[in-house]
Amino acid sequence: MSQENVQIVKGAVDAYNVGDMDAFDGFYATDVEAFPDASAFPDAHPCHGRKEFRAWLEEASTAWARPSWVVAELLSLDAERVLVRGSWGGEGVASGLATAANITGVFTVQDAQITRVEFFVDHDKALRAAGLAE
Repeated sequence: MSQENVQIVKGAVDAYNVGDMDAFDGFYATDVEAFPDASAFPDAHPCHGRKEFRAWLEEASTAWARPSWVVAELLSLDAERVLVRGSWGGEGVASGLATAANITGVFTVQDAQITRVEFFVDHDKALRAAGLAE
């Protein structure tokens, strides 16, 4: 089951990276809970539901002409959770310069849909939240 969950999360990231937000939505439960890292997104708050999460993500992505999350690490943590570590960014709309931030996501998958995601700028904090570090 955990390898299937890795593929579900990879599918969501791939859909985001090609800009297919309708396909992206299909990977998430309608009642998904998303937690952006407030240290990187000061105005962010927990998102409840697919529509709210998508609206936040689209707003957060407006700084880039072609936003993407380039995955450096994708692994199964347990039967339900998947960790994604990568570089999120793209070409700046105003500057034309490529910028990116290291972001780690901890995804929970149940019944073949993502039901929860937590984003972290601090990878060590993500590992602690996932129970992988002391």
